[in-house]
Amino acid sequence: MPKFSVERLLIRLVRQFHSKQFEYSNIMYLFGYLFCVVSASTIGRTAADTLFLSTYDASMLSYMYLPQAGTLLLVGIIYQRLCGRFRTDQLVIGVIVMAAFLAICSRIMIGMGTSGILPVIYIGYDVLNFLMIVSFWQFATITMDQRKAKRTIGLVGSGGIVGGILSGFGLKLIVQPLGTENLIYVYAGFQLLSLLFVILVIKGIENRNKVFSEKTNSKKLSKRMEQGIEKHQGLFQSVPHLRYVAVVVGTIVISLTFIDYQFKIILRESLQNEALAGFMGSFYGFAGLLALLVQFFLSGKLIARFGVTTAILVFPFVLLTGSLMLLMMPILAFATLVKGSDKVLGDTVYSSVTQLIMFPIPPEWRGRAKGFLDGIVRNGAKAVAAISLIVLSGRVAVEQFSYIIVGLLLFCIFAAIKIKKAYLSLLLSTLQSKPIQDEHIDLMDPASTQVMVEALLGNDRQQALYAFQFLNSIQGFDMGPYLEELLQHPSEEIRIAVLQYIQSEIPEKAEFMLEPFLESPNIRIRSNAILAMAAYAKEVNFERMISLLKEENVEIRSIAIAGLIKYYGIDGMFHAVGALKEMLSSSCEEERMAMASLFGLMGIQSFYKPLIPMLTDSSERVRIGALKSAGMLCIPELIPYIVPLVKASTTRKQAIEAMASYEDKVILPLLKPYLCADQEHFHLPHVFEALGTQAAFNALLENYEQLTVDMREKVLESAVRMKSDSCIIDFSYGERLIMQELELYWMWTERGELLPTTEKFALILEAIKEMRIRQVRRIFQLLSLIHDTKTINAVYVNWSTGDAQQQSNAAEVIDQLLGGKLRTEITKIIAQNSSFQGGTQNPALLEENLAWLYQQGDSWMRRLIEHVRLHDSVQSSKDEYIERVRLLKNVSLFAELSGRDLFKIAQHLKLVHIKKKTIIIKEMDSGDSLYLIKQGTTGIYKNSTKVAELSENECFGEMAVLTDGPRSATIIAEEDTELYQLTSHAFYDMLFERTEIALELMRLLSRRLRSVNARIAIADKAVITEQEVAIAAVLEDNVMKELETLSEQGKNEKMIRRILMLQRISLFAHCSQKDFLHLAHMVKENVYEAGEQVCRIGEDGDAMFCIIEGQILVHKGGETLTSLGMGESFGEMAIIDGEPRSADCTATSRTIVMELTREQVFTFCFQRIEVLKGIIRVLAERFQGTQDRM
Repeated sequence: MPKFSVERLLIRLVRQFHSKQFEYSNIMYLFGYLFCVVSASTIGRTAADTLFLSTYDASMLSYMYLPQAGTLLLVGIIYQRLCGRFRTDQLVIGVIVMAAFLAICSRIMIGMGTSGILPVIYIGYDVLNFLMIVSFWQFATITMDQRKAKRTIGLVGSGGIVGGILSGFGLKLIVQPLGTENLIYVYAGFQLLSLLFVILVIKGIENRNKVFSEKTNSKKLSKRMEQGIEKHQGLFQSVPHLRYVAVVVGTIVISLTFIDYQFKIILRESLQNEALAGFMGSFYGFAGLLALLVQFFLSGKLIARFGVTTAILVFPFVLLTGSLMLLMMPILAFATLVKGSDKVLGDTVYSSVTQLIMFPIPPEWRGRAKGFLDGIVRNGAKAVAAISLIVLSGRVAVEQFSYIIVGLLLFCIFAAIKIKKAYLSLLLSTLQSKPIQDEHIDLMDPASTQVMVEALLGNDRQQALYAFQFLNSIQGFDMGPYLEELLQHPSEEIRIAVLQYIQSEIPEKAEFMLEPFLESPNIRIRSNAILAMAAYAKEVNFERMISLLKEENVEIRSIAIAGLIKYYGIDGMFHAVGALKEMLSSSCEEERMAMASLFGLMGIQSFYKPLIPMLTDSSERVRIGALKSAGMLCIPELIPYIVPLVKASTTRKQAIEAMASYEDKVILPLLKPYLCADQEHFHLPHVFEALGTQAAFNALLENYEQLTVDMREKVLESAVRMKSDSCIIDFSYGERLIMQELELYWMWTERGELLPTTEKFALILEAIKEMRIRQVRRIFQLLSLIHDTKTINAVYVNWSTGDAQQQSNAAEVIDQLLGGKLRTEITKIIAQNSSFQGGTQNPALLEENLAWLYQQGDSWMRRLIEHVRLHDSVQSSKDEYIERVRLLKNVSLFAELSGRDLFKIAQHLKLVHIKKKTIIIKEMDSGDSLYLIKQGTTGIYKNSTKVAELSENECFGEMAVLTDGPRSATIIAEEDTELYQLTSHAFYDMLFERTEIALELMRLLSRRLRSVNARIAIADKAVITEQEVAIAAVLEDNVMKELETLSEQGKNEKMIRRILMLQRISLFAHCSQKDFLHLAHMVKENVYEAGEQVCRIGEDGDAMFCIIEGQILVHKGGETLTSLGMGESFGEMAIIDGEPRSADCTATSRTIVMELTREQVFTFCFQRIEVLKGIIRVLAERFQGTQDRM
């Protein structure tokens, strides 16, 4: 038996190693890397100190700290700048090679007897060691799994301790035979050896661009924020505990500098040359050995038990104690003890804590915070210490420096105590605005966890729910003590979440808590309580479960079926199967809907087949319930039944969510064939987008060349959005796709040049121009996948919609950004004349040209070619759809849409025959249809008086199809009339399916609105300004009152404030409260100081803003246009129509603005048809209102 257990244990360990081979290998390589860095540092520092102290007088030492600190500060600043320009792996390799090269050069110069080289080495080796250790931690924090950092950081850090021990003891052995000068060769050797471990780590990483590039590791920042992110949002505001950490780090650095001075002065008075080097080697060896013991047996337990905010106090407290001892007895033993505490605790507990305390910082701020501490604070503190030493060294005795050290450490301890509150406020503020991301879960210490517990037990529903989800995800956290109190929480959602937790975890002593809820009048509460009771599978509850099968309420019956089948085995199945069959075949929608949701609750994957007919049920509610169950079960066999439901607007969202619940390795192979299928599934790329992984990104673009033109556009739209979430395309593959699209562009151009510019081919030439425009759009989308997305978008917008100067600027950016053949081809497109000059009249060549165009597969192009080929026949003049397109061109609402888009709309027109004298629409009735007159005449009547007539090719009711507003007149058929009718329902269904038409329509309405507003503004400028001031004052007053009320009620002020502001944006006037809550989670708040620009004229209008606090001046250069205050928004038209910014917006005081990007608005817009309808309705109503003012 024992043998068998050992075998099983060994097998499990081997399997675990193989499953996590990369993780373990990565840790060991980082261990080796830090071992070499610290070994090199120990040897180099010892060699430099020994050579300097043995050559120069002790008084010279105090003058070395200032140039040393100044050099370190300068190098730190340069290094911080370089961090944003080079990939981390490239920077690390560069630092190692440079350090080794300079070390070898310094040894050669010592051999040559170069004067003054020893002070340079004394300073230079410190700089090199600083760069090596800073670059290591930057490299390590990127390549380590952050979710497991607390468990692995100790192992990685011990590499440095082992390096310190072995190099310290090794020094004593090798210094005599080698000599102090030749230790420098060993120093350079360890640096080069560290390069080997760096290369091994890099080789194990697949997506190096993604991992090592700060721009792609975190969410893309706006151009404005890249230029001054610390100013706009504030580094200290975004990282509230950083100021206190800076004080701790700064005071400790100054204290350690004074301690180092004390140690070296006392040491020099006792030892010289090789004896000095041997003592320092032993010192580093024994200190490292003690540090290793602390690291393995104390450091991790200390941090885990008390948390980082308490553990950070240990090191300054020990330094304080040692300095007091040295003050009383200034001897080498105590100096060694205080200096040794730097190695024993500083390189273990303190080092780990200062690294861990940075992990909860958001990724976009972490690098800057570390750069600020390592490059500015540490080296600035060294400069302060160095100047102090120059001033004080001749005036203050060595032991009296301990008075200063004690004062500094007391201030350090005070700041360390303050860290806790600020550090935890960062976590709590994250909790208040959005759920904390999974990668931070394992980094929570007990103090942080306590904050979450307090939020969990609070009355704020949102905080409590997020805290519950967060704490539930922490491995080993015991939720049991809080269950009874949470079951009494005022929020129904919290109580249900707790009941579901009891069902899944089956905690002891929780069963008795369920009894009060088993007869609750709230059906949702009762049903979850029943399922939780069933989870315990107690025989005493079996009969009670069976009795529930006869309940009148459908949901209770279905829950009883689920509980019996899932938890009571064969006996439960036997009793439940009859009720199950009865409800499955029921004609009652409620019963079928309950059954659809039941399969997800049961969670039995083998029991999925009854879901298939429910996914094709006639009831929308049943289909939605079945989709939710399918998302829980994740059965591959259900995918063919889920995919068709993506097309329907009513089930699209649920179908996408269901498929996004599958694992990548399961769902991606099943979905890829649908992308290339004959029947196009335009919204399927949203599933890949929802998955959001590199594998999904690769699968989406894998068969790009085989996709239809329409499908390519949908795939690229999703790919561009995914790329902003750190999914990277292979650069060469991206370039290859661009070159293919360029080739196709020139083929379209060539075919257009061959067609005659006659009326017969006018529609085909127009269609070719449209295809070329779409081709160019795809080329720029592909460019944005391999280059900065914002830059490429700005180039495209300025080139396609800007004036001559903006187009010239766009061409200049392309010239600088791209290279080789790609730059040449793109530049040719930008410079090309878009019109065709006229082509061949050769019938054979013309037919060949038409055949190529026909083969491209575009349905509108094919229709036009068929029409041209039958041009001389009778049938051609009766092509119904081409005639419909011609009619639609007469509708001002659609006048600027492409023929291809109009062809899509034409397919939704319904032919209606109206008898003479029939009232078609009636004044003041609610209207929901647009009419086009195919044949006949209609009269327009107001107050029973005929005011005008409409005849063939004219239309009426175009705004009604968008707004469902009241009719402004009565329309009566003056004779028998044929009309084409486009209903609002059919129109919006088509827009929701063909999102590109919806976007184009929104852009069209926005541009028209801009044009009309510009004309009105000239006449009404003074009046509008007065109104804006009055409205702003009222808005500010109302917002302040509402926020005060909500604050008194203890509500989540930050989220409520966002919702209040969003409700004042007219674009979202028809959104529901649920929609506003969704938007509130999407937005980002930025801070601008007085004089800072929020946006500039000519920039891509990629975001809209709402002012939460402060004032914004809208101006063109020195010309003031208006001033905006709290509750007002700007930029909403720019995100709709894609126009460059038409004015500058500058903060006149400290201003907080809420930012919502174009991507976020459009994603939000196409999630629900009601939202799309509401936004278009707002644009139409606004346009109609401005027209009425003219």
